[in-house]
Amino acid sequence: MKLLMESWRKFLNERMEFGEGFEQWLHGEGECEARSTNPQCLEEYGFEKIGEGSFREVWTLPDNPNYVMKTATGDFQDSETRAEMNKAEADAIVQTGYPELVPKVYDTADDYRWIVVERVKPYSLRDDSWVKDFFPELVEVMNETRANLRYQDDPTRLFQDYLMMRREELKGGSQSPDPAFKSREKDIWAADVKELGGEEVKEELDERMNQNPLFTKLLELVIEQELGIWDIRGGNVGQGMDGRFVLLDLGYGMETGEKGKTVFPEPRKYAREKR
Repeated sequence: MKLLMESWRKFLNERMEFGEGFEQWLHGEGECEARSTNPQCLEEYGFEKIGEGSFREVWTLPDNPNYVMKTATGDFQDSETRAEMNKAEADAIVQTGYPELVPKVYDTADDYRWIVVERVKPYSLRDDSWVKDFFPELVEVMNETRANLRYQDDPTRLFQDYLMMRREELKGGSQSPDPAFKSREKDIWAADVKELGGEEVKEELDERMNQNPLFTKLLELVIEQELGIWDIRGGNVGQGMDGRFVLLDLGYGMETGEKGKTVFPEPRKYAREKR
């Protein structure tokens, strides 16, 4: 894996540079240790923090606005566990068949404490416009059928329910909870056809969404990587530098609570019991 990334960076360096400030940080040209992810050191080299989550912090590069560096920092005491998020993201571009759906990774630390990726413009947490931008067929069906009686102008919720239903169908009908909620007392289960809005809604969605190559590719990724459907939402989706749909994190974008424990969102409640 590391050899592949080194070859990839060598290829990239023939066409671009991350900037002087990044190179100075990389080689320790200053008072801080080379490649230190200490926030004070990063700020001294001109990095600017623009975001943080449960596992990582996101920094703009000093001289190149098209790339960001994700560092494995935060409240968790096990730094190796935190770095696993970076490793998973780095692996995605080399080892999976879905590099177009994730931020492009350009460089990594040997231990994955930091990675450099393309800068993605995320949709805000409560912004549903990504559904219309990339999956307009679903919004059309929602507005034209009884689906809107249930979802009431909530395309994200309809998208998640429909995607989860399709996942279950392709798994051969064996129902299982959203992977984002594994090992919980309360699981989230796929909606059935009636809960989705009826046979008419399901048929219209199938016909139109099957013609959207992005949806079919995303469905493959969800199944292969066992992604949590809840993660496909504003705050974790965005546009890449070329305008394409991008998932910011293949891991689960949960928040941390007391003593670093993961805080899960409340699952949806459907009428029936789990099967």
